[in-house]
Amino acid sequence: MQLHYSPLESARFGLRVFRGRAVAIDAPSLHKAIDTERVDVAILRMPVQSPDSLVLLAAAGLAPIVADTLVHYDIDLQDDHAAVTAISALRLRPAGSADAALIESMTREIFAGYSSHYRENPLFRPADILEGYAQWASSHVRASSGGAAAWIVEADSQPLGFSCYRIDHETRRAIGVLNGILPAARGRGVYRDMLRRMLVEFGKRGARRFAIATQVGNSAVQRVWIGEGLQLRKTENTIHFNVLRG
Repeated sequence: MQLHYSPLESARFGLRVFRGRAVAIDAPSLHKAIDTERVDVAILRMPVQSPDSLVLLAAAGLAPIVADTLVHYDIDLQDDHAAVTAISALRLRPAGSADAALIESMTREIFAGYSSHYRENPLFRPADILEGYAQWASSHVRASSGGAAAWIVEADSQPLGFSCYRIDHETRRAIGVLNGILPAARGRGVYRDMLRRMLVEFGKRGARRFAIATQVGNSAVQRVWIGEGLQLRKTENTIHFNVLRG
C-alpha cells in the first residue's frame, strides 16, 4: 500500500497530509509508511466490505476514524437523454477563468456546514474546510489540462448554482466532481433539470458513461439520481488516521 503526499491539503491545514487507497490494509506496512514519510494525517479510501481491516488497525494502535461512506453511481449515456423535459429557462453556461470568484462565492454559500469526511476530523478547522471546497471548485476553471471544466447554472442570466466536472477522453467517461444549487433556488427542480441537461451535453460530447459520488447520508440527490436512471455501483469508506509524526 502506498501513501501519497497531498500538498494542497497539507498547506491548507498546516499538517503533513497523505492519501491512499486500499482493498485491505496491512497494518505493519501502514505503520512503516507513516513513520518513513512523517505523516500527520493519513486519509485512506477502502471498500465498505472490509470491516475486519478496521479491527486489525485498531488492534495495531492506529485508531481509525471512519469519516464517511461514499456511494458511487453511474449511467450508460448511450440511452437517449435528448428528449427529457426540462425547465425552459435553465441554462448551463460554460464557465471561464473570469467566473472563478463567482464559483468560489457560490461554493461558500452552498457548502457552508456541509457534512464531509473533513468535518469528522477534529484537527481540521471548519473555515479551512470550506475554503478548500471553494478553491477546489474554482480550480476547474483555472486548470489547463486533465479534462476539468465547469458550468454556471443560470436562468434569466441569474446564477443558481454550478457544476464542476471532468471528462476522461480515453475511457469516454464523464465524472461529476462537485456541484450544487444555491439555497434560495432549491425546491424548484433546478438540480434535477441541471442533471438532465448535463447528461444530454455529455452524450453530445461523445461520453459513453457518466459517474458521480456523494456521502451516503445525502439522500436528496440520490433520489434524483435514481429517478434519472443512475444506478448504485459501489460503496467505500473514508478513513482518517491522526498520527502526528511530522
